[in-house]
Parts: sequence; structure tokens; C-alpha cells
Amino acid sequence: MKSVPVLASLALAGVLAAQAPRGERPIDLAICLDISGSMNGLINAARQNLWAVVNELATLQPAPRLRVALLSYGCNAHEQARGWVKVESGFTEDLDLVSKRLFALTTNGGEEYVGRVIHAALQELAWSEDKAALRLLFVAGNEAATQDPQVDFRAMCSAAIARGIVVNSIYCGDPGDQLAPAWREVARLADGHFAAIDQDRAEVVTTPFDAQLAALSTALNTTYLPYGRQGAEMAHNQSEQDRNAASLNGAAAAQRCQTKGGGLYWNAGWDLVDACEDPKFKLEDLKPEDLPETMRGLSPEQRRAHVAEHKRKRDDLRKQIETLGQRRDQHVQQELRRLNEAGRKVFEQAVLDAVRGQAEGKGFQRPPREGAASRPAAAAPFAALLQEAVREYLSFRRIGDGARFAPTECRAPAPTGRLSAAEGAHGGKLYLLYANDTAARPYLVAGQPAPVGQTLVKESWVAHPGRPAAATEAGRRYPAVPTAERDGQSFHAGEFAGLFVMHKLPADTPGTDLGWIYGTLDRDGRVTSAGKVAACVHCHERAPEDRRFGLR
Repeated sequence: MKSVPVLASLALAGVLAAQAPRGERPIDLAICLDISGSMNGLINAARQNLWAVVNELATLQPAPRLRVALLSYGCNAHEQARGWVKVESGFTEDLDLVSKRLFALTTNGGEEYVGRVIHAALQELAWSEDKAALRLLFVAGNEAATQDPQVDFRAMCSAAIARGIVVNSIYCGDPGDQLAPAWREVARLADGHFAAIDQDRAEVVTTPFDAQLAALSTALNTTYLPYGRQGAEMAHNQSEQDRNAASLNGAAAAQRCQTKGGGLYWNAGWDLVDACEDPKFKLEDLKPEDLPETMRGLSPEQRRAHVAEHKRKRDDLRKQIETLGQRRDQHVQQELRRLNEAGRKVFEQAVLDAVRGQAEGKGFQRPPREGAASRPAAAAPFAALLQEAVREYLSFRRIGDGARFAPTECRAPAPTGRLSAAEGAHGGKLYLLYANDTAARPYLVAGQPAPVGQTLVKESWVAHPGRPAAATEAGRRYPAVPTAERDGQSFHAGEFAGLFVMHKLPADTPGTDLGWIYGTLDRDGRVTSAGKVAACVHCHERAPEDRRFGLR
């Protein structure tokens, strides 16, 4: 039996405390991989596309502060008492360390306990407590998600989303087979995204720019000035991960180069150029033995000039990488669209689809890319349209158990609220559904598409257990506080949490989902997303009636 290789040195993780964040909005990304005997393809896909995912996150605004964690499960070399689960790396900003751990993985047969690996991620990782943080967990595998005899994945998904951690599932198999529904449920219960891929069908998009980017990656390494006791080791690992990426193919090396040229690749813990970007870092406080040999005989002024010259060279190289990277991205996006249209879902696309939608849902924005498929013809027109569409929504018909008795509803208690299946975007909240229907144009008729102009509004409220013991914000709006029952427990509406909106335009309107635009408004009426919002599309594209589910 082969064991999973262990890093020769665990000291790499210890230097990260000195690193200064590159952005203010945290993103925590935990990747949980099945490494049982049949999963070589999945591991290689993760190795291949780690850098593509990081590059996508690097485009977000406001600038994020990214930490990545890696867990493996389904390996007989792991501890049986832990359900054959191992935390390969806790959350770290050291992307080279994550790469090294990925390339250290080998497969070994075992029981694939999805519930256990999610439990480990929840309990053993130090997730950000920042309310603005985007917390993402991906779990990928090819066996039944229900195998775990002790830990129910359903309970773990509910626990995750209750903490604001979105769980996405990637099933390495046929989306129509008997194992897929449980993997779908993993995502559904935690407001995540489900995808099915063929892990053994590698789809690598190469471009004419890959070789140039790989050469720039090597040149970029010459601008690093390793310092401290572990600086040399970290610089060596940087080059080692370049070689690991290149060993896969030119595309992986190019993607890694783009990461190294971006703001999320940050090595202030061992590189003087990055360290000196932090105003609190004092170059003059370093002992000579902690400096690179080429700097030990220099005066303080000469040391600062030496660092500044390396920064200038790095900035020049990064500009070249950015220009080539944009051209490469255009080429890749065209090819990925072709693969998607051919029904060939790949690991990279499965992860990026989820990340994009969930980042938007948390208030991050992606700048438009030249040559990329157009987003809604600028968010502003759609934002204004949504605000106008919901302006009088309280005069719409409320849809629900009492909606069929609209003539008397105003004299009855407020309608029963409904809890979403998850506790994320809608989750942990009650909602009331409003529709601008009429007697001649009801909200939903089976087999009939929505008419142009239909507007659906989910009014969302924070859910509190039990009956209200004091006045609530919901109670000031409704004669009776909206309530709901779930699993034998009663909930009531507390604070207003915003609106979730769908509005129908002609089906051929550019930038829409078959005519639908989606959007969210915060409690103050500000539009926080508008248009073809990926997080909404991923859910509503499965709806049976023209993107509408009805009440669930």
C-alpha cells in the first residue's frame, strides 16, 4: 500500500504571518478531493486548473484577499478514525504551498465519506469571521455521497450554510445516473452549484501565447529577493511549482504565469520586493545574514535602491504578462464556449461557473473582458429597470397558501412565509412571493411561458426561531408576523433582508436569460446585482416552467 507523500518540510506554512493582505474583502476557498484509486483524473484536473480559478478571482472588485485550503478523502493511507480524511493544507495565502500539496497527492483506494470531509472542513479550518467574506467549499468525487455511516452530508451542508459557507459539488460521473441526485442535494442544501464532469476526459485549451507566458514566468523569478531563514527554500519551491505546472502542459504553465503576474500572488513573507510594499516593514531592521548574499555588503540606501530596481523589473514583466494574458483569455473563452455547446463540461468550467455566480451574490463585480461573451448591456440600464419593476411590488398579488383567496386576504393574518431549501442567499430567511399577475394573467400556468412584463419579487426576512417575544420589523409591515414551520420548529420573520427579483423581457433581449433578468436589492433599496446573474441562472435553468419553479 502506498502512502500519500508528505512534504519534506512543514516550515513553509509558518512564514505566512508576515504577509500583508492584497485586498480587504476575504475569499476563503476550500477544495476537497476524492483521492481513492480511481481519481487520478480528478487530481490532475485540480492541478491543471488551480491557477485558472485564482486568475478568475484576481479579476474581482473590490480586490479580494484569497486564502486556499486543500483536503483529501477516500484514501486508505489516511486515519480510519477520521473517516479517511486529511487536511493537506489549512487556509493559506501561499499559493505555491497549495500547489505543492496538490502535486504530492497520490491515489489509494478507500471509503469516500462526503459527510466526513465536509465536517472536517467546517471544524478544522479557520474560516474568516468577516461578514463580508465569500466562503466557498468544493467537494468532488465519483462514488455515492451517502456512504458515510456516521456523518450525514445533509446535516453538514445545513451546518455549513448556517455559517455562510456555500458548498458546491462536482460529481465525476453521468449526471443522469443513480448517484447524481445525492450530489445535487449536497449543493442544493447549501446554496451551492452542482456540476457533473468526465474526470478522465481532459480538455486542455492551449493557445499561441502559452510559450511566451512560460518564458515570462521564468524571467519573473529573477525579480524575487528571498530573505530570512526560509527565503531560499521558498524561492526553490516557487521554481519547483513552475516545473510542476510545465510537466502537465503549456496551458498550465501559462495559467500559473498569469497568477504570478497578478495581485493574489503575494509573497511578503519571504520576498523583499513584496515585503517592502507594506509600510510597516523596515528593510533596515533585517540582519545581514537574513539578506540575499548580493545585498549583504550594501549600505541602507543601496539596499533600498536594489529592491526598487527589482520592483521596476517586476512591474514591467507584469505589464507584459497582463497584455499577453488578456489575449490568451479571449482565445480560451471562445474555446470553452465551444466545448460547453458540445456538452463537454470540464473541471475548470464547473468551478468557475460556481465561483462567478457566488462572488456576484456576495457583492463582488467582474470587469467586462474584451472579446468575452457580453454581459447584460451594462448593469446600469438593468438596475434602473429592476428598480422601476419593483417600485409598487407591495400592490402585487401575494402568492402562497392564501393567495387563492385574494379578495379576503387583507383581512386575514399575514400569509405563511416559506423557508428556502438552503440557508444562504435566501437561506436562513423567510420570504413572501409577490407577482404582478391579474385574474386574466395568473402567475404561473403549466405549459405556458411567462408573458413579457411579468415581475416576481421574493421579499426576504431574517428567520428567528420560535414565536416573536417582542415587536419585529416584519410586524410593523404586516398585521401578523409571517411565520413558517420546518422540521417541527416554528420560525418568525424579524429584520427585512432585501428583495430577489425576476423580470421578463422579450426572449431575444441581449444579456438576458431567455428574456429574464435577475436582480437583488438590499434592505435600503440599492441594486446589488442586475441582469443575467450567474447564481440565479444556475438555479432557475432547472425550473420546469420558463425559469419559474412555483412555490417550493
